[in-house]
Amino acid sequence: MYDIQRIGKIITDIEKFAKELSSYKIREVSDLSDSKTFHATSMVIFGILNRTIDLGSEILFAENLGAPNTYQDIMPTLAKANIIDKERAEKLNKMINKRNILAHFYGDIKEKDLLSLAKNINLIEDFVRTVKKNVKV
Repeated sequence: MYDIQRIGKIITDIEKFAKELSSYKIREVSDLSDSKTFHATSMVIFGILNRTIDLGSEILFAENLGAPNTYQDIMPTLAKANIIDKERAEKLNKMINKRNILAHFYGDIKEKDLLSLAKNINLIEDFVRTVKKNVKV
């Protein structure tokens, strides 16, 4: 059974963070040259990735698909259950894998990598739309 309230809160957070990220108008690497913008972008993306992991975990739990061994197992498990397609799962997993760099090796993130994440937030927004459609949030 879906915890609609929890899923709704997670989705609200993702949408809020995505809106904030969009307001930064990051279009090219030079848009991240200002340290405040770079750090703010990093943290907003970190929040989006964390909440995406939370959302995927909630769906796994609600669908009785078991608990993932690592957060990297979430999207492939959702794909195996035909909740999302395999290509989307792979793309989302590539993004989610960058979460470790943001969390543990923050100084190693490069502007071009951050730009790539920012430009691909639409993949997470698509995942949120899929969840909203299937869960009726």
